[in-house]
Parts: sequence; structure tokens; C-alpha cells
Amino acid sequence: MNVIIVNDYGMVNGGAGKVALESAVALTGHVDNVHVFACIGEAAKMLKQAPNMHLSLLHQSKVTDQPFSKSVGGGLWNKEVEAEFPKVLDQYDPKDTIVHVHSWRDGTTLSFIPEVLRRRFPLVFTAHDYGLACPIAGFFDHRTNTICEHKGMSGPCLRANCTNTSIVKKSWFSLRHRLQTHKALIPAELRHLIVVSQMSEEILRPYLNDQTKTYFVPNPISVEKGPRIEAEKNQTYAFVGRFSPEKGPLLAARAAHETGVPIIFIGTGPLATEIRPLCPEAELAGWRKPEEVRQLLTKARALIFPSVWYEAQGMVVDEAAANGLPAIVSNATAAVEAVDRYRHGSVFESGNLDALVRRIKECEHDEVIQTFSHAGYESYWKQPHDMDNHLRHLLEVYEKVLANPN
Repeated sequence: MNVIIVNDYGMVNGGAGKVALESAVALTGHVDNVHVFACIGEAAKMLKQAPNMHLSLLHQSKVTDQPFSKSVGGGLWNKEVEAEFPKVLDQYDPKDTIVHVHSWRDGTTLSFIPEVLRRRFPLVFTAHDYGLACPIAGFFDHRTNTICEHKGMSGPCLRANCTNTSIVKKSWFSLRHRLQTHKALIPAELRHLIVVSQMSEEILRPYLNDQTKTYFVPNPISVEKGPRIEAEKNQTYAFVGRFSPEKGPLLAARAAHETGVPIIFIGTGPLATEIRPLCPEAELAGWRKPEEVRQLLTKARALIFPSVWYEAQGMVVDEAAANGLPAIVSNATAAVEAVDRYRHGSVFESGNLDALVRRIKECEHDEVIQTFSHAGYESYWKQPHDMDNHLRHLLEVYEKVLANPN
């Protein structure tokens, strides 16, 4: 079996890229060949060192980093990708090769798909976001900071400027999405889709072909088993993530100030300067390396995950369970599924300050925190979402796709 991984970036740039490239490296020990095709940046060191790994990189820039004259057209339909990808396909046989797409919106575009379909290569997408259905990939209105209820590419969708810039940018996104659906024929011709949560599958299902098969393969969680965090002995609450409106950091700041609990914000983003006025006592730790984040969380009582958009998985909540850290999560996110699975926290109504305050007050009781902590730690390690389990599920999907590609 051979696997061609398509990812915008040749290096880890975020959650989707981390999953794509780390799983690509792990796959080299289980399949004949792994071929990573990326159009942006250089190759990560781990890719260069992996056996049975082949790389095709175009060394382009992210579309938003390119001159307008180049990005306005190339970001819609990448001609260089369209020309180069067939050369990758020439090296493989569709009878034993899968094309697995992780990301394409930052530069690759879906200009390579027509040739994949023409040659009848088995095709799999992983839905890390909602780019198969929504022109801006998030079903989120960045002007009102609320979930968008419009059907993707419907009349109301096309008329709504849900970006935080001009309607011209929204129109550009819509045009690119139209090329995706009418020229690349995605998702109409997509027959195999990996989803990372039940929520994402439910949101995407109305946009898929009736014949499209979906497979639940949660993203791998990068955490080693260590001692349980004795969260019941800690007092500080934690927010981890980008300081941007859809992640809800300001709601966490307001709730912490109202309840008088200490809170640490780990990350960075455009709302960084707005956190302290709402919660003067907050600690702003800035961006930290993963190992530093884990060390800071050993001193936390609970994780607050207040995202106000359709977070497709929310891996930090799974990581919290693995470490025995309770979590308070918004009901707008798929992280609810993690809380249900590990029983390590509680859920509140998205965007509702009073509801979040109530959940924090419930966590004042040490016995509540201790119960959540033990439940999460023990439940996670009974069936960890580590790379081994991720690969097992992934290879099962690949076998099914090769056996019935259409």
C-alpha cells in the first residue's frame, strides 16, 4: 500500500498540519511508501529522516503572504500544483495507492483533484474544519462573533459579509469555494471522509453525497502517561489557545474575575491586550512550548474551554483528561464529546457568562474536582487516543477504501 498525503505545509504550522505530518511519519512503518505533497515552506526535519518517505514541495508562500496580483488568482486555483501533482501520480498505481487530503485552503487549492478523479485514485479527506461546506471554513460570523446559521453558499450566505474585512474578501472566498464544488467536484465526488468528531460529521453530512462514507478517526493526542495532576490541591484555572474571538478568552476572563478565582492564560493572539482590563489579576503566560504548557497545567485546578464556534475536536480537552485535569467546556464545541467520554468535567451554554460562573463555583468543592480528575485520567488511559490507536483506525479506513474506492 502507498499513501500520498496532501497538506498545505511541509512543516507543522498548527493542529491539522501536526496530525498530517506526524501521522505521515508514523505510517512509514506500516505501508510501502508515503509521499508528502506540500506547496508551502520547507520540509520538517522529521519528514527528511523518515524511511520510505518521498517529498514533493513547491516552496511557495501562504496565499495571504503573496503579492495581491499573484494571490488573487493563484489562491483560487493553483496552476503549479495542477501541473506538478500528476507527476506524483505517475509514480503510483491507483490499485494500491490512496490520496489522503488534510489541508488545501492556504495555498494548494483543489486544483489537483480533477486529475486524481480522472485517474480513479482512491481519495480520502480528513475534515479538520468545515471547508467542504463553508466558504470561510468555520460557520462563524467574525463581525458578530457568533455561529453562522446560513447554509454554505446559499443566497443569504453569499450576501453576508462574515469576514472581519471587506465584502470583496468574502466574495473571493465564495468564488474559490465555487471552483471547489464545480471544477474540482468536491464534495460531490468525494466518497470517503474521515471526521474527528460526531459533531463535525453532523454539520457536514447535509453537504455530502449520499454515497459518501464517513469514518470516525479522532486526532492523535501527543501526551505521555505521567502522574495524575492532583487538581484538587490547586486553585488556578487555565485557558490554553489562541486569544481570538471564536476561542472565547474574554468570557473566561470575565468569569474568573466575577468568581474571584486565579486564572492563567497560555497563548497569544489579537485579544491579548483586552484580557487584563477584564481580569486585572489574570496571569498572561504568553506562547509556550508544549512541554512548558504541560508543566504549567500541573498547577491548574481546571481547564476552561469557552470556544463559541463549532470546534471540530478541541484536542486540549482530551489532553487534559490524559493528565487528570478537569475541564469546563462550551456546548458549541465537539469537546462536549470528550467530557461525555471521559467524565472529567462539565458543560455550559456557549457565550453565557452566568452559566460559566455557575460551573466554576461548582468546582470550588475539592471532592468534585478530585472525582473529575480521577475519572478523566483513568478513562483516557483505558483507551488512549495516541498515535498507535490513530494508525490502527487509519489503516482500517485505508483497507476499506482500497477494497471499495467508489
